[in-house]
Amino acid sequence: MMTNRYGHLFALAAAATMLAACGGAPMQGVAVPQGASSQRRVRPQHRSWMDLGLAKQDLLYVSNGNSEVTVYRYWQHTLVGVLTQFTQPKGECADSAGNVYITDSTAQRILEFAHGGTKPIKSFDDSPDSPYTCSIDPTTGNLAVANQDGTSQPGSIAIWKKGSSSPTRYTDSLLYYFEGCAYDANGNLLVTNGSRYPYGTYFAWLSKAGNKLINITVPGPDPSRAWGYVQGIQWDGKYFAIDDYYIYRIALIHGQAYYVGETELDAAGSNGPYWIYNNKPGTQGTQVVGGVNGDEDSVVNYWHYPSGGEPIFGLSHGIDNPFGVTVSLKQQK
Repeated sequence: MMTNRYGHLFALAAAATMLAACGGAPMQGVAVPQGASSQRRVRPQHRSWMDLGLAKQDLLYVSNGNSEVTVYRYWQHTLVGVLTQFTQPKGECADSAGNVYITDSTAQRILEFAHGGTKPIKSFDDSPDSPYTCSIDPTTGNLAVANQDGTSQPGSIAIWKKGSSSPTRYTDSLLYYFEGCAYDANGNLLVTNGSRYPYGTYFAWLSKAGNKLINITVPGPDPSRAWGYVQGIQWDGKYFAIDDYYIYRIALIHGQAYYVGETELDAAGSNGPYWIYNNKPGTQGTQVVGGVNGDEDSVVNYWHYPSGGEPIFGLSHGIDNPFGVTVSLKQQK
């Protein structure tokens, strides 16, 4: 894994200091989050909380190794909330309404939150599978989840049709595990078993009208180069984007995959799937964000997309071994 060059930025304000100034006794286990006004009520860290007035803000959600999901104003980079209802949060995705879906691998469920909400509005039971990453079909609202299970049980792609309480599961003996999945704008689903060393990385697709996974070959930039560090797949508005340290753009036409181009990301890592920021459906995204765990750093980097290059910002406040990221776009009403 590549080491990120950004250091930690600690911004904790102890509540004991504030109370001491008022002559009160120190309180334990509370802190004022970054960006919060000193006039706001201090919140216990073990409870979910969220600032008010976020409907008109793009929000970045980050799943962390400490079982928390931290939430930030996407453009201002300020912490505005923490969600704590998880045992092992992993992949994340968002729909066009701003609802956020977070997979909880150990709890075998997926929780759905409204934009800026602190309580789940729906829970999807994925047992006996372990959810890893997810994607929302923009044409139907269906939820697809890649399940990465243990060695004794194959993984699956579970798809909940809009309004359904139980999924349809798809398996593939070649992939066996599933680490990534993404819908394109037409409702076609591309899936992968990810970085499955030493077994090889494979891909399959489920067409919008299909009823089974079809194995396909996905070419890279060099015919001799084998996929090996794939962390996930995203849809960038025009192409499928495969996360393999860099981002490789792939066109998928009637089940035939074509290599289009790549985005080099300096200071990138292989911690978890990226998310491509796109606030204009039908166009290509303009930024990419992703978590990086180096030897010393836990950070979520922002890059320009598709140009890539050096990170334009490194977000570290509240970040602890980040994995999944997603952006819930501001509400237009």
